[in-house]
This record gives sequence, structure tokens and C-alpha cells, in this order.
Amino acid sequence: MSQTQQSSARAWVSVIATALFFFYWFIQLSLNNTLHDFYVAKFHIESYGLFTSMYLIGNVIIFIPAGMILDKFSTKKVLCINVGIMILGALGLLFAHNTFLAYACMLVVGCAGAFSLLASLRIATTLFSANKAGFPISVAITLGMCGGLFGNSIGKILYDYFGSGASVQIVNIALGVVILVLIVLGVKEAPKNTTGDRADKPALSIFQALAKVAKNPQNWLAGLYVSLLNLPIMILDFAFGQDYLKTIFHIEPLQAANTASMIFIGFMVAGPFVGKWSDSWGYRKPLMILGAIASLGVMLLLYIPGLSYLWLMVIFFAIGVVTSAQNIGYPVIAESNDPTLTATANALGSILIMGGGAIAQNIFGSIQSASGYSVAYHMLPICMVIALLVALAIKETGWKKKEPREKRNSGSISGGT
Repeated sequence: MSQTQQSSARAWVSVIATALFFFYWFIQLSLNNTLHDFYVAKFHIESYGLFTSMYLIGNVIIFIPAGMILDKFSTKKVLCINVGIMILGALGLLFAHNTFLAYACMLVVGCAGAFSLLASLRIATTLFSANKAGFPISVAITLGMCGGLFGNSIGKILYDYFGSGASVQIVNIALGVVILVLIVLGVKEAPKNTTGDRADKPALSIFQALAKVAKNPQNWLAGLYVSLLNLPIMILDFAFGQDYLKTIFHIEPLQAANTASMIFIGFMVAGPFVGKWSDSWGYRKPLMILGAIASLGVMLLLYIPGLSYLWLMVIFFAIGVVTSAQNIGYPVIAESNDPTLTATANALGSILIMGGGAIAQNIFGSIQSASGYSVAYHMLPICMVIALLVALAIKETGWKKKEPREKRNSGSISGGT
């Protein structure tokens, strides 16, 4: 194996090992569904929505500090520390019997989880050159999505097998330890002299870094684009999808659950392909525009009355496929900022993504309560139109338009083009 092939292999191993943390955090999210009855009975929880929202709250309040920490310190060390913190949070949920402590453990897991996606983005954009970063970023996000299915399906199998939520948590903690070991063994960071402008520019202060990132309109536009294309997952998969399907299309509960899960499957199938396509083509913006148009077209199909179970499965799978164009937003943010600010910039985008999802869920729920699903659903096509307008406003950042950026990254571990 040549030196270039060895370097590329090391880069891929590092991306996958880092993405395992994102995968693990998604498992924590999806276990909230599997362990619902266990948590409610153990901690005497009255508002389960508030209990699980501690994950999101922890994410939002830590995103910006997490990005700055990842930009200034060793990604591998930060990863190991936060995987350890997440494992401790899961241990707390296993042994705690106090409601306040349970909420605190949820918050801790959410705070640690803020580092998971940002670390994957940081590793991918550091180890891969500009014309290759989209594909590994998409693979990392897809692996994270797998964690959502893993926690629901495998978690439910384990729960039925053991008959105990505590046993599922023990397996979950053991998996976290395994992932920590894999990160220690697998993650390799770029040498300090190959991180672009880092060596020949004075370090920015926290406020200077944050101001520089906040002043860049590309960060806001790309973050908003990802947030808008992510709304079908946030609303139809994480919140209202099954009830929407049962109410509007009158399908059985199991059929509704299977249909909603097709968004995840479609996203996982198409995500890496979209990232690879944008890398190979050398342009980002056209695919973002195409993704918004296709998303609008697919969302409009759900206005057709009397759709069968089979057609609903196909449409929901297609929703996952077309909205996977959101993956391109992350390399756009990375390519629009100084290499030393990659994680900080993506942290700002992540706040828009997670915060936008939370706001959208509340707006959708309020409209649904007042006027029903038929009216509330109008929100999704409207958001896809806004996503199209945002995509049109974004500046192209692909490597064919960014040769200087390409040259700056040519010393990364995976080599140049």
C-alpha cells in the first residue's frame, strides 16, 4: 500500500471512529422512546417532554463553547473527555433515584453530545482536502442517524429480552466504553503544521473568533438551509409523524411507525451519495438548490388524498432521500471560514439547526392543536420554499470555485485532489 493510500485509510479510520461518538449520542436520544416507561416509573416524571428536552437544552447552551474548544485544543482529547462524561451521565440515570438528579444527568448527556457532530466535522475538514470533505461528512452524519434506528430497534429487542430498563442501560454503558476505546485507538489528528493558516496567524480571542464567525452571512444561510431541510425529520419522525399518518391517511399504528421510519432509511441511503456527488462535481450550490426543489415536490405529494400504505412508504423514503441534501450545508460552512474556525462556525450553524427544529415543533404543534393536521402540514412546503430562496442566496464554495482554499488544504493527511 502506497503512502498516500495509507494516509487516506488513516483519515477514514479517524472519521469513522469520531463519528461513533455521534452514533452513540443518537442512541441516547432514541433510548428515550424505548425506556419511556422505565424512566417515568423510576423517577416519577410528570412531564416526560420536559425531561427529554434537557438533551436539547444541553446541546444549545454548549454548542458555541464546544466549537471554540475544538478549534483550540486536541480534538482527540476533547472527544475522549466528552465520551467519558456521556458515559457518566448514563451511569447516573442507572443509579439515581432522585428526579432532580435524573434531569441533571440528561442535561450532562446533552452537553457532552454537543461535541459529537462538531468533532466529526472538525476531523473530516482537517484530514480531507476541500474536494473530498463532503463525502466523509455525509458518512459521519449517516452513521449518527444509524444510532437513532439502533436505539429504537435494538434497544426495544434488548428491553423485551431482559424485561428491564436497567439491563438496557448497562448494555448502553458498556457500548460507550467500547466506543471510547475505539476512539483512543482509531483517531489520528493532522500534524500541527498541516492545519492551514493555524501556524502563521496569531490566535484569536474567544470574542474575536465568535464575532468573525457571526459576521459571516454564509454561516447563517447554510445553517438555516440545513435547519429547514431537517424539519421533515424533526416534525414527521421525531414528533408528529405517526399521529399525522393515522389521522390523515387512516393507517394502522404499526404501519404508521414503519412509514415514519422510512425517512431515516432514505436519508441514510442517499446521504453519502449526495456528499460524494458534490465532491466529485466540485460545486455545492446547484445540489442545494436541486435538493430544495425536490424536497418541495415530494412534500406536495402528501396533499394527494387517500394514499395507500405502500405509496406512503415510498413517499416518506423519498423525503429522506431529497432532504439529505442538507448534508452539503456543513462543508459549505467549513469552506466559508478560516480553517482554524471550522468547529466554531459549525457550532453556530448547529444552534440554528437544533433551535430551529425545537421552534418548528412547537409552532407545528400549536397549529395542529388549533386547526388540525391538514392546516399544520402547510408549514412544511412553505419551509421548503424558504429553503430554496436561502440556497439561491448562498455563495458557491466548491473546490472548483475555491482553488486558494484547495491549496491551503493540500497538506492534509489525505493529500490533495
